[in-house]
Amino acid sequence: MKKPVFSIITPSYNRGYIIEKTIQSVLGQTFSDWEMIIIDDGSTDNTKDIVENYIKKDLRIYFFSFKENKGPNIARNFASEKANGEWLIFLDSDDSLTDNALEIAYEYIKKLNNVYFFIFNCQDLDGNIPINIKNYEGYIDYKDFLCCKIKGEALPIVRKDCFLEIKFEENIRGGEIIAWIKFLKKYGSGYFSNKVLRIYNNKLEDRLSIKKHNFQRLYQVYQQFLKNFKNDLIKTCPSCFIEIYFKFLFYKFFSLINK
Repeated sequence: MKKPVFSIITPSYNRGYIIEKTIQSVLGQTFSDWEMIIIDDGSTDNTKDIVENYIKKDLRIYFFSFKENKGPNIARNFASEKANGEWLIFLDSDDSLTDNALEIAYEYIKKLNNVYFFIFNCQDLDGNIPINIKNYEGYIDYKDFLCCKIKGEALPIVRKDCFLEIKFEENIRGGEIIAWIKFLKKYGSGYFSNKVLRIYNNKLEDRLSIKKHNFQRLYQVYQQFLKNFKNDLIKTCPSCFIEIYFKFLFYKFFSLINK
């Protein structure tokens, strides 16, 4: 069986009320050489029923489920290992692809065949592009991420065989940027495109990134960040190290008093 170009990885937890929009955005792509792997991370809603209805209609959609909630990083890593595609696209269950997103991504992959990691712009529901380099087009490297020159939401696309040597940190929830920094340190440069390929849903109250009292999670993310990159931060960009270290102390303090 021919392997698809793209494996779209979508973890989901109690997103039965919105995941159809995500699936429809994939089904509507003009580029058809893909598979979609949905991981139900211990949901208690009707996510399974909804996804199984789509599986009956399209054999490119696969579904796996955990009995209990393990966290999105574990779900993404699990799906990545199951994936058959050459390239992985990480698409959250409340987001969607723009029209022709896969076709555009494939053109970049063909043109820049020595690049193993791409980042594409996204746009939120208010029409804003939530990244600080939104107008940039070109190569990016380890230092760009390490020194906090790139901040915000985007759509990462990575070659599967390379990603499986890195993977997301499974002892924390979130902090995907740690994997991308490790990736660039190991493989060199990636490429940022200002083409918008993802619609970012910034309105949901259950997003990890907007929970106001998620101090424990953020403390663990910054702790893991420093564990991996402390020495390089001090040598390369000490001001960024100071900023991250104070955030680590801040979230550590509030995680302790909010237990």
